[in-house]
Amino acid sequence: MPLSAYPTPSSQDEFQAVQSFRERTLAQVSEFFIDELWTTKILRIAHAEPGIWHALISLSSYHDLFMHPVDAANGQLAVERHNLGIYALHHHNMAIKAALDIQRTPEHPLSHIISCVVFVIIEIIRGEVIAAIRLLKHGQRVLQDFETQQRHSQMPLGPEDGVIVNLVGALFTGLTHQAVCVGYLTGVTIY
Repeated sequence: MPLSAYPTPSSQDEFQAVQSFRERTLAQVSEFFIDELWTTKILRIAHAEPGIWHALISLSSYHDLFMHPVDAANGQLAVERHNLGIYALHHHNMAIKAALDIQRTPEHPLSHIISCVVFVIIEIIRGEVIAAIRLLKHGQRVLQDFETQQRHSQMPLGPEDGVIVNLVGALFTGLTHQAVCVGYLTGVTIY
């Protein structure tokens, strides 16, 4: 996707996070999750929703932390990791604040659902399995409520939004199956 399809980064750090998202995070997330959802659909909605944009910056930054483990012998790297962690948390908090606004006044009808998707993946990368499962369950409820409202609505979804709903449903189903399998293999009921 061309850089112009993204909102304009407001700082050099944000520009680097966008580059990292484009070059590394998208490639790896798309291997495990539905490619079309990440490479076009979510990015298009992020252009309209600053909260989702901040969530993608946070996701990219957490992904960079995940991909570069701690090297105790390299003090400079430890400082850079610490700063990146603060940066990721800052955008995470901005995304959460915006997600609360999305519930009141969304720019896109699927903004709340997409924010759930991105937050679930952030929590998975952070290793916060219980938080990821809670968000996954919340996202499933939001998606079901949205589908119920659409069935009774006089204004049906456009074809693009229908594709997004189907892709998110498939993603949530896949994540649910993974959670159930992990629970079965470990003997721990986590879903």
